[in-house]
Amino acid sequence: MMNVSRKEWIAFLLWLFIVPTFVYIGYSDFPYFDIDYGFIIVNFVMLIIAMSVVFQISSVNLSVERWIIFVVFFQYGFFAEMIFMQFALLLSQFLRKSNLPAFYRFTTNSLMFGIVSIISATTFHLVGGRLTDMSTWGFVVAALVYALSYSFFNSFVLYLMLKLEKTSADMVKKISIWDFTMTMIVLPLAIAYSLLTDIIGAFSVLLLGAPFLFILLIIRKFAFSDELNNKLSSAVEIGHELTESLKTSEVVKVFTKKLRDVVNYDQAYILDVRHGNELLLLVCSEAGSISSKAEFFEFHSDAFRTLSTTSIETFKSNRDVQSLEHLKFSSAVQSVMTAPILRAGRVEGFVVLTSFRKNFFEELDKKMVGLLNGYFETSIMKAFHYEQTIAKSEVCGLTKLSNYRYLKKQLREEMNRFENKELETLSTIIMDIDHFKSINDTYGHQSGNEILIEFAKLLKKYETEGSTLARYGGEEFVLLLPDLSKEEAIRLAEGIRTEVETHLFRITSDLSEDYQSTAVHVTVSLGVSSIPEDTQSENSLLRNADRALYIGGKQAGRNRVGVYEADGRQAVEI
Repeated sequence: MMNVSRKEWIAFLLWLFIVPTFVYIGYSDFPYFDIDYGFIIVNFVMLIIAMSVVFQISSVNLSVERWIIFVVFFQYGFFAEMIFMQFALLLSQFLRKSNLPAFYRFTTNSLMFGIVSIISATTFHLVGGRLTDMSTWGFVVAALVYALSYSFFNSFVLYLMLKLEKTSADMVKKISIWDFTMTMIVLPLAIAYSLLTDIIGAFSVLLLGAPFLFILLIIRKFAFSDELNNKLSSAVEIGHELTESLKTSEVVKVFTKKLRDVVNYDQAYILDVRHGNELLLLVCSEAGSISSKAEFFEFHSDAFRTLSTTSIETFKSNRDVQSLEHLKFSSAVQSVMTAPILRAGRVEGFVVLTSFRKNFFEELDKKMVGLLNGYFETSIMKAFHYEQTIAKSEVCGLTKLSNYRYLKKQLREEMNRFENKELETLSTIIMDIDHFKSINDTYGHQSGNEILIEFAKLLKKYETEGSTLARYGGEEFVLLLPDLSKEEAIRLAEGIRTEVETHLFRITSDLSEDYQSTAVHVTVSLGVSSIPEDTQSENSLLRNADRALYIGGKQAGRNRVGVYEADGRQAVEI
């Protein structure tokens, strides 16, 4: 069974407490009259049709079913309207696509409608509105107050809900303006429809209701081409944004996040193909969160053979989904789309999208995914080659350690983390091989290179996860140690000094006639400095450690650990 988030449970409990209470209040406290069930059924069908016809204007989804809701209220009152809309909201979950779970959508929409409806009904009656025995102008005024109240409180409740979803203020304002506009547009139609029904009864459906819906469907047909153009425009914009990303991880996250702008889905998984047929999960989107680990998706090592490598496929029901025998989804998944990511005819990965509704993915969705996959593959390759180029430029060719360029970049990132209070301290150790010039003069520069290579290998043992080991220049090396205290860094430096002192370095002297292999001892001087004890500047951190190295290490006799002190003195650890 699908995992239900805390937010969904809260919405359900609020719904369970509030909506049935409102229904009871409507039944007991608000007037209502005998209901023409034929009229209600016909209008219910028209309401469902109207709810399925959605327009998009300025990125806001709009529908015009509110005029039918108003008519039901004007004719039969709050209680009939509540029951009418609860059934309509329940059915609409199967008609409208959304990336939110149907369970959550129904409870929140039902709760929102119930609150807005009871407040609006109250204002209607407070200004003298009645279901019968009203003058035409009295009814029009009460209906106007009702509609204004409905629009205002609908926008207010929507504002609160969207703020919880962290929607931008501009979008909330835009939705509210369009909600008010549509309410004022449909209100005259609702008043005319209601007055006509009072005169001629259910026959008003043929004269006013049905023709309006017919016109609406015609407009929707033409609006579909605009929707397609909007999706294509969004796809192109996403393509541009992808090509601007210079990291493969960033490309993958942008693609997963922006894909939702053109294709609705409940869960998304990006799989990479390794070694020809092995699958690796790069990133997933579950419950609105993007992560590198999936909670509701597993795949077997033979899953590659299950997926189509030539075309985009859709699986429209749970039974179809189960045919993907080497892929395991949440039990709530009812539809799946799988799309290969191709480069020069070769499969590089897969996009897997899921929905909690049957028959969810359409041909347009397949075309949009196919288009975006092309952008995605191109952007991934561009980012990969860029990272390879950068990686080569940030590695010392001799020792294969990071170079000064990478060290400076990493130091800036660690400083950002410290300033954002993600780190409590940042320590660094600078190391310099003693008498290195003498080694070059005695055994030759190639022998000096051999010592640098072996020294780098020895230091690799001290490079822990999160730390940075780099060649600073010449025979100098640096260890950058986030979240390591100054005392811990001093002990680590002393451990390095001791091991180097006892280590035998094997070299081949290129100055001897027979190129004999020999073992030599070397020593190293070290300097330690930390943030925040000694400084809060990234440049001063390295400068202080370098100063400690030369004053507390070299000048004190070499083969020592120099420790920078904030008052300018350098203590020596032996």
